[in-house]
Amino acid sequence: MEIKERVKEFKKELVLKKVSQFFEKNGFNEAKMVDIASFCNISVGALYKLFPSKDELFYEYVNYQINQFYEKLKKGFENFEKCEDRLKYFIRLKFETFLEKKEILKDTVAGDPLFFTKLNANKGNPAQKVYKIVAEEFEKLNKKTPLKTEDFEKIAFLFNSFTYGYIEFWLIYNKDIMKYIEEAYDIFIKGIIK
Repeated sequence: MEIKERVKEFKKELVLKKVSQFFEKNGFNEAKMVDIASFCNISVGALYKLFPSKDELFYEYVNYQINQFYEKLKKGFENFEKCEDRLKYFIRLKFETFLEKKEILKDTVAGDPLFFTKLNANKGNPAQKVYKIVAEEFEKLNKKTPLKTEDFEKIAFLFNSFTYGYIEFWLIYNKDIMKYIEEAYDIFIKGIIK
């Protein structure tokens, strides 16, 4: 990679850290590029050089957040020997991450999962690496306790969606989401064991 490209990627990462703070405080829907640039202490032109549109900026923000989550997940998995404990850690980390980002989830656009689906339809799924690492844990679990299907990637997608149900419940009813980690794991596992 050329030095120029590395510098651009480094600038993007620095801006995405600030953008994360902006979106998580102000939301996405009403945000204007001029306000975002001002918050990041850069010119609007410099922001557009890095991100050609607000949609592209939001896609990169989500991608950045997924990368942060993935790195924490990988590192956290090293602390557990059993795949069951790693899968529970996935739930805990996911719940903690959403707790930290509650304000942006209230945003009508950012909180709409179809918005992100539309954004990444032509770019691939940046969360694929998260699904892969989770699928590997289900594959290990299957060796000890046979599952109803050996399509482990599908199970990972379903597990992710299932845990989103708890997040929606928490957003609506403001319950203590962290107390549902064991329950979420147990209910899901009972549904996929042969």
